[in-house]
Amino acid sequence: MQLNDGKRMERLISLLHFVPTPMYTHHELNTAINYAMFLENNQQEILQTQTEQYSISDILYGEYYWFTKFLVHYEKLYGENSGMRQKQFKIIEAMDYSGIVDCSSLEQIEHELGYSD
Repeated sequence: MQLNDGKRMERLISLLHFVPTPMYTHHELNTAINYAMFLENNQQEILQTQTEQYSISDILYGEYYWFTKFLVHYEKLYGENSGMRQKQFKIIEAMDYSGIVDCSSLEQIEHELGYSD
């Protein structure tokens, strides 16, 4: 799971010339949601980079990591949002479609981030 590291994400974002969008006044919310959206919206470009080699597994687990991190901070600030939790399940569905769901890895991410359902 290479894309749960902020420095790697910044390199990849720079490589693909992505410009983060400020959506929240809270820095950690912005960072996490921008990383998650970048991974979701640029899968093909990331897979085709010659400088960095990432798999669909790296991308989807990275997206899950950053979206869960966003969700943890969001729920602390604003409370639970079922629509956002649904988005988290859609990432798992994409993993399932790709045949790469590993429940222990998902649990490890959630444990690391302090996320409990």
